[in-house]
Amino acid sequence: MSPSNSQPPDFKAIYFDTNALLGAGWPDPSVRMRNVFVIGKWWGIQMFIPKPVVKEAEEHWLRKVKEQTAKTASAARELERLAKPVVCEAKTEHPSIELLHEQYGAKRDEVITIYDIVVPPFTKLSAEELFKLATKYVMPFEYDKKGMGFQDAVILASILEHLSTQPDLKAVFITKDGAFGKSSYKDFVAGFDDGRLRIAELDAVWTELREPYIDETVLKPWREERQNALAAAKALAPELKNFLTSHLSESMLKANLFDTVVKLLSVDAVQVNSVDTPIPDRQRNPDRKAEFTIALSAICTAVVRKKMKPASVRTEAEYAAISGWIATSAAAPSARSRCSNTSRVNKYTLTTAALPRIAETASPANSQSEISR
Repeated sequence: MSPSNSQPPDFKAIYFDTNALLGAGWPDPSVRMRNVFVIGKWWGIQMFIPKPVVKEAEEHWLRKVKEQTAKTASAARELERLAKPVVCEAKTEHPSIELLHEQYGAKRDEVITIYDIVVPPFTKLSAEELFKLATKYVMPFEYDKKGMGFQDAVILASILEHLSTQPDLKAVFITKDGAFGKSSYKDFVAGFDDGRLRIAELDAVWTELREPYIDETVLKPWREERQNALAAAKALAPELKNFLTSHLSESMLKANLFDTVVKLLSVDAVQVNSVDTPIPDRQRNPDRKAEFTIALSAICTAVVRKKMKPASVRTEAEYAAISGWIATSAAAPSARSRCSNTSRVNKYTLTTAALPRIAETASPANSQSEISR
């Protein structure tokens, strides 16, 4: 297995925007967002949700709940109206808005506690300073949207002010809002290095965290185990040779085209090519017993019977296929001497025009002579 090119994350903090939280089902985060929390912690990355983001997500949830309860009450009244003259007393029941809001807060605080999320405070910029930025259309205040972007400006200022208190910290801001990528951070915090805060979406950050994490926790230990297993297998070469000698049979050997292995004489050498080991279980002790597969190659001495078909059933393609494997002596021997050479098999090239004559002069008896490989 070749080493991975995955590099550990180059940031040590992650900030979340409101749209990232809402898209992941906050305050009941999606599996992907939970994985970012967990693997980020494994890398020593701090998780931050600015206070304005927490507040905006809460207000968004509360507004949707109120809208839906209003629709429910309106639907009940409409049903009563349509049912006239029949009396239809439609009832809608649900917990009070206050109780639902309280339960939302409890769930939010639980998730923040479980994943060690820090909530930085609101920006210290005054309303006058924010107004000045808006009138100059400093991003994320957008000119073509008539200065919209107040919430985004507050969120960005809060993040930058928090980061400025930790000058050695590089961070990623997870958001779907492209306006943040057009912002100049120095407009909010004088002298701020723009390279310290990168804008990205959740899926991209997940990939950055996941790939090196898997490499460090799964693939790297697996590579080490395979290297250890390969070294152990190579050290067992004499035992493996003995094993093959006692277990290898003629049917397991592959001869050349039209040849048949008649008898295996000996296993002369064994080479360990590779090993295959099970993926280690991170929850178990790495020092364990494990079965693994060893891929071997062996050099054997065997008796091989050469077979040649009658010329009448050979095609030109078949002649070409076997032309490199016909035994021959040094100086233009006859077809009989080609087939009866018992010392070795030499490779040579024949033209297809010469092959029919060779096949016709070779008798069936002589075309099955035994050759030692």
